[in-house]
Amino acid sequence: MLMNLYLEAADQAYGELTRLDQVAGDGDYGDNLREGLRGAVTRIPADADLATEFEVTATYFLDEVGGTSGPLIGLLFNDVGSSLDGAGDDDAALVTGLDAGTAAVSRVGEAKVGDRTMLDCLGPTLDDLHAARPPLDWTVVANQAFDHARATADLSPRMGRASYVGERAVGTPDAGAMGMALLFWALAVYRDPTSRGQLPDPAHLM
Repeated sequence: MLMNLYLEAADQAYGELTRLDQVAGDGDYGDNLREGLRGAVTRIPADADLATEFEVTATYFLDEVGGTSGPLIGLLFNDVGSSLDGAGDDDAALVTGLDAGTAAVSRVGEAKVGDRTMLDCLGPTLDDLHAARPPLDWTVVANQAFDHARATADLSPRMGRASYVGERAVGTPDAGAMGMALLFWALAVYRDPTSRGQLPDPAHLM
């Protein structure tokens, strides 16, 4: 199950996600991501397809997870689930859903690439996906996602509470961007369980 893999990664990365978010946020990102996934996986049927996994997880994050991240992750996953409905595990449908969900996050969150948010992983990684030739190599995609997330260390935050921290956040990656890189880690392992050794260790993000 994809969301079990995402939860595994969130569990392992919890300490670092919390530390990153304490620099330029409320320090609750690790809790919100981990607890949201823990709750969601208890509601996903054992025989669920990928669309159902995303749809159930979206509902849980939208209804049960607080903070800024909960609703935005819910929006992202809702569009991914809708795009995958009836499409099985199709890569094209998955990318279409990620496109739509990323646009929804940008619209509702009133943020864009460069603002030092989850979009600074999602946007560039989607560019990589669109530039890649099929069949997609999700291990390559996941490694690119981590590179994009780490690159947020060079950005000064412009949104929310983090904007008050300003230049003090520079040098530390954005927790939300790292959380999205972990999603691509989970997708890579879901597509190819042998890829773990070619991916960053979620317990040691930096």
